[in-house]
Amino acid sequence: MGDLFYNAAILRATYHREPGFNLFTVLRNNSDEVYLHSRFLAYLLNPKGSHGCGIRLLNAFLEVMEVEGFDLTSATVQAEYKSIDIFVQNSQGQAIVIENKIYARDAYEQLHRYNQLVKREGYQKTWNLYLTLDGSEPAGHSKKDLDVSVISYETDIIRWLERCIPLVAREAGLREAIFQYIELLQKLTSTDQGGKYMEQLKKKLKEGDNLLLVADINRAYKEVQIELQAELWERMRTYQAQTYPEMPEPENTADIDAIRNYYTKSKNNRHFGLYYPLGLVPGYAYIELDHYLYFGYHTYGDDREGGTEALLKLSNQLLKSEAEEGDFFWRYPTQNLNYKNPKMEDLNVLRDTVKQQAIAQELIDGVHVLWLNAFNSAAGPSSVVGCE
Repeated sequence: MGDLFYNAAILRATYHREPGFNLFTVLRNNSDEVYLHSRFLAYLLNPKGSHGCGIRLLNAFLEVMEVEGFDLTSATVQAEYKSIDIFVQNSQGQAIVIENKIYARDAYEQLHRYNQLVKREGYQKTWNLYLTLDGSEPAGHSKKDLDVSVISYETDIIRWLERCIPLVAREAGLREAIFQYIELLQKLTSTDQGGKYMEQLKKKLKEGDNLLLVADINRAYKEVQIELQAELWERMRTYQAQTYPEMPEPENTADIDAIRNYYTKSKNNRHFGLYYPLGLVPGYAYIELDHYLYFGYHTYGDDREGGTEALLKLSNQLLKSEAEEGDFFWRYPTQNLNYKNPKMEDLNVLRDTVKQQAIAQELIDGVHVLWLNAFNSAAGPSSVVGCE
């Protein structure tokens, strides 16, 4: 096994090259959903765009995403149409709603509300596409009974962009922009290993028992992920008990079985965590995992009515939420890691006990502020503590 790791390290040092200059990362945060990804994708899709390709880029997109029956004759494309990330429509009453998620999570009933919006505007035939880095499913409350097609940057968007390159071959600036955007997506999805490097690595894996060793390593890697995440939840519970003993016992669904299911089952294994009841205010201050950890407010179960007004009022008084207007407060921690498909920098943080402790403390400190505000609100008039 030592030889395998040594040879892999040599191959990486020889063939792997980090991407060079990239205009997108200079101008914008590489995870900026609205001002980078949605706008650039909408520009390419727009038949009236200055790229001069007409409907060809949009047609290639529909083919890759397997959207059949959409009439391109009068198609128009808008970014951020009434909060819809990318909206494609035509005069025949057809519409495509593309919800673009890099790191954000779904607002309550988000996809369902968008569908109701376009139906009210008279569109009889709609397609709903849910775009994430790795093809993650939307939250159940978001889509309800809506038929949603899940697509990913990692495979679908990159495949479409590769089809676009020959279509824009004579436009050097646009061609280079698409190349650089593909490089950005490969970095975001951790698929930026060079072709020569991967070819040599695959060749090495076919030698001797190397493939069997890698299978063992993959199993061990998954076990380490389970252990590291379990340690993080334990740090949260310990820190809360020691620092904020006045908080009630949480409803704890982040047990070892839930964590193991998260890494070994393909669906219905997200949304577990620590849920602290708010007493007189019906609901929770909670920490939850949906590939990324976050903390926030939520009411009991599916019935949001009991505590909705009180929690929305508290949410509106707090600062720096990731929530859309009209939804409950929630926020990611400063170290925003992908626990399902961690990148190299995510793994470096996870294995660092000091940084792991900092994440645990930030989440518990945040959820304590939310719990305390609800407690003070129920007890009587009180100034709301800032959640900065």
